[in-house]
Amino acid sequence: MTLDALRDANGVFRVLAIDHRDSLRRFLAPNDPSSVTRADIVDLKRSLIRSVAPHATGVMLEPEYSIPDLVPEVPNGVGFFAALEAQGYLDDPAGSVTSVMPGWSVTAAVASGASCAKLLLPFHPDRPTADAQVTVAASVVAECREAGVPVVLEPLFFGLDDPSDRFRVVHRTAVLFAALEPDLLKLPFPVDPDLVTDSGERVDACRAITDVCCQPWAILSGGGTFDSFAQQVRDAFAGGASGFMVGRALWGEAARARGDERQRIIDSVVLPRWRELSAIESAA
Repeated sequence: MTLDALRDANGVFRVLAIDHRDSLRRFLAPNDPSSVTRADIVDLKRSLIRSVAPHATGVMLEPEYSIPDLVPEVPNGVGFFAALEAQGYLDDPAGSVTSVMPGWSVTAAVASGASCAKLLLPFHPDRPTADAQVTVAASVVAECREAGVPVVLEPLFFGLDDPSDRFRVVHRTAVLFAALEPDLLKLPFPVDPDLVTDSGERVDACRAITDVCCQPWAILSGGGTFDSFAQQVRDAFAGGASGFMVGRALWGEAARARGDERQRIIDSVVLPRWRELSAIESAA
């Protein structure tokens, strides 16, 4: 298996990210996450798949709410990523070592029809868990190689006390995880988008990430505003990134609406945003 099912003819990944679980409960009901039902989450994901996935090259799913239930909703010709990681990392990212979700595995992901496995790892190169997280990632990459399925690694930084240190952290993280030779890296924008506003400096930072990667990399949205993310995609693409993977920055307003109002927002806000992102050309 290759990544071809997840990118367009030009090699660009345009991915709808809806693999959220605990974080989605907290997003939908910050004061009472437990009030969000399974049906609430499944209905949201179904609506987004039906409306946005036909225009995407891939969709990020997970095994609690969307695999296998929503796999039939994914259009023909659009691949899907299967998340492997267990939940709980949001509670204590500094002390968490990633594990695969109980009852789930690379083999199960392949059996579900996934085009690619995905592993998210809370990561900071200076924290005590760094070596353990790299070891976990290396093990999953090896397991995916054995199973014949591509894998994307998503090392997500945390605990960044100094925003000006972001480039060092993201660059070092890219070096460490690129060396494990996953098929794709999913990375945050390498500089703080509010702190670094010069486009040339931002593009150079992205190019530095490209230079240390022996595989394509795609930028994640990280829950920021859409306008900020759209500019990040432009700069990342100019710096050699090969795609974007976008979640709440795209569909956040629709998620908090219900029924006809949700669909109205998808049609009038989410889809125009998707078209804007898709019109950005990659220099990779």
